[in-house]
This record gives sequence, structure tokens and C-alpha cells, in this order.
Amino acid sequence: MKFAFVLVMLPAAIAAAEPNDSARASFERGQAALKAGRVHEACDAFAASEKLAASTDTEASLASCYERDGKPASAARVYRTLAGRDTAREKTWTAKAAKLEAKAPKLRFAISPMPPGLVVKVDGLQVSATEDVLVDTGPHEVIATAPGYEGRASAPVDREGAILDVIIRLQAKPQEAAPMKEPAMPAPMAKESAPAPMAEAPMEAEASVGHRRRNGFIVGAVGLGVLVGAGVTFGVSVSKLDDYRALCPDSMCSSQANLDQANSLISDARTLRGVSIGMGIGSGVLLAAGAYLVITGDSHVSLHADASGAGVTYTARF
Repeated sequence: MKFAFVLVMLPAAIAAAEPNDSARASFERGQAALKAGRVHEACDAFAASEKLAASTDTEASLASCYERDGKPASAARVYRTLAGRDTAREKTWTAKAAKLEAKAPKLRFAISPMPPGLVVKVDGLQVSATEDVLVDTGPHEVIATAPGYEGRASAPVDREGAILDVIIRLQAKPQEAAPMKEPAMPAPMAKESAPAPMAEAPMEAEASVGHRRRNGFIVGAVGLGVLVGAGVTFGVSVSKLDDYRALCPDSMCSSQANLDQANSLISDARTLRGVSIGMGIGSGVLLAAGAYLVITGDSHVSLHADASGAGVTYTARF
């Protein structure tokens, strides 16, 4: 029985030791590369060791390596992790992180429009869409997505301490075409079947009062929805004008980048205001049609939308 027990436990012990052995080997490879002056290679080795078996020594070596490699944002993130892990030296790690964050480059986003469900990622990592994002020097890919929208931009950062304005205009995603249905095969006719009697065309029935009122309430509800949308759109346009005034007080911009962003804000605000006015007029027409339907004769209202626009068709009998 002892022999059988050793056979079962020995592979498990070896498997448990392998991650630590690999982490130690990666750490030693990083130290050797650092001594040889291959800083970037050393950082990759320390990062691999930290993923296999995280420890304070490995993270401290990784943060210091990132700092030597000119990656202040990456080094600051690791020092923040160390501050939470090593409470005895929390102040030291926090001070190092704050010093690096002060000189790290930043990305500042200007996204238009900003629909609900907006998600922004920098180099594959999700970040805040409304706050400055710390990054290292070098090229960065920014992708913004939302239900029905997508947009992307490149952000090359060439010096520490720079603040780069990244402008992203979201575009509506193309709608996927619905699959075509195969035409149904005609059913075979039975032999010597008697001809079906001709059905008389039904006479058009008079619409009931309840039917008319239901149409009126539906159209009125649509009108209210459009009116609410107009108010929201107008509010967004006003907000963009406020952002422009805050960016360039008294129409005086401090830099070319601020001037470009201000022009974009003004353009978006004018477009949104025009849309809100059009929606307001449309909502008034719908509300009037809904009220009319409640008190008048048979009518029919249909909504249609395609790639070129949307509209409402109203027909009635008087």
C-alpha cells in the first residue's frame, strides 16, 4: 500500500513544483538580461515570472525595470499594486507611483456622439471615457464601441508629460442583411379534383370607435416619445456649447488643439440642435394626428424606416 501511495503522490508533487521552478527561472533570466543591459528583455522576463508566481521581490524588480525602460505608467501601476501588498513599505511604493504618474503621458478623449453603453479601450484594456488615461510613450490604439456604433483612432505619444487629445467620431454600424428565404415549392395538384368555388370579396367593414381610439393613442404615444427624444437631443447640444465656452472662454482658445476641439463641439452642437428642432416638429404632427384619430372616422397610420430616412404614413376616410 505504501508503494502505491508514493506512485500517486509523486506526480502531483512534481506538478505543483513546476510553476515555481518556471517563475524562478524567468526571474533569474530577467536579472541576467538586466546586468547585460538588455532592459526590455529583462522586463519581459520579470513580467512572465510575476504571472507564474506573484511576489513582492518580482513586482519590485518589474516596476524598477519598467522605470528604466521609459515606461512610467506601467511602472506606476506595479508600484500601486506593491503598495497594497507590502503594507510595511506602502508609503515608499505610493510615493514612487505618484512621482511616475506626474510625468507619465496622458490621453484625453473627445468622443462624438456619446451614446449609452459606450466602452473605450486603449491597447485592449478598458479605460474611462471621461477621464485622462495614463500611458507610456509609443503608439497606442484606441477603440470606442457602443450598441450600434463603433470608432477607432491611433494615438502616437512621443514624449513624457504630454497630453494628447484623441478625437473619435463614432459611426453607425452597417446593418446585416437578412438571409433570403428560399421560395416554397408549389404543392402538386390532385387528379380530377373539383374546382374550388370562387370566394366573394369581403366588403370593407366600418372601423369601430374603439379601433379608432386605439390608433389615436398609439400615434399620440409615439409623438410623446419623439418629443422626449427632442428634449434630450437639445440638452446634449446645450451641453456641448457649455463645453466649448469652458474650453475657450470669451471665444479665445489657448492652443491649436483646443481650437480644433472647440470647432468640433460647435459643429456637433449645431447639428444636434437642428435634429432636436426637426424632432419637435414631428412630435407635434404626431400628437395632433393622434388627437384627430380619437374623434374622427376610420384611419390608418404606419411607420416606415430605411437607409435614407424614416417617415409616418397616415390615411383616413371622411
